[in-house]
Amino acid sequence: MGRFMARNLAKGGHTLTVFDTHKEAAEELLSQGASWADSPGSVAAASQVVFTALPRPQDVEAAALGDSGILSGAEQGVAYFDLSTTDPDTIHRIAAAAKSKGVHVLDAPVSGGVSGAEQATLCIMVGGNQSVYTSYKPLLELIGEKVLYCGEQGMGAVCKIVNNLINLGNYVLVSEALTLGLKSRCPDRNHV
Repeated sequence: MGRFMARNLAKGGHTLTVFDTHKEAAEELLSQGASWADSPGSVAAASQVVFTALPRPQDVEAAALGDSGILSGAEQGVAYFDLSTTDPDTIHRIAAAAKSKGVHVLDAPVSGGVSGAEQATLCIMVGGNQSVYTSYKPLLELIGEKVLYCGEQGMGAVCKIVNNLINLGNYVLVSEALTLGLKSRCPDRNHV
């Protein structure tokens, strides 16, 4: 999903500096003019705003707080948006470490899947400093059509978790309803 979001930022006229643990994943962006950095910290050193979209909270924490992580290279005033689905505790730990450097951390998990990332139709749920959010909302609108300010630090993560739980509940309800419907129409109701 990250490369599609990055592609949409580039389409919006922004210059990108990128890093991925697998450089081949960034080849498309590099061929379109993005610059390569050797670490998340190098990306931050070259950037006014940094985005991450990673699979697990541990990956987010390592990318932000690791030896060559975002905070190792970020200057005061840099804004860091984590687009991953993570938990509020992880975001709070990262934000606490960033505060002493004057780096703004916003949790901004996305919903809408790969197709939403590709078509820039994601829903982005943002938690953190509202004035920083407002300053960068035009960037977020390049990757999502529903950009929502959810409140203080961690509230974007909370909203995404609630969204996932509602979706999971809906899947269970539909499954049960279909099973019930099939049972009511099937002569041998024990084999549905």
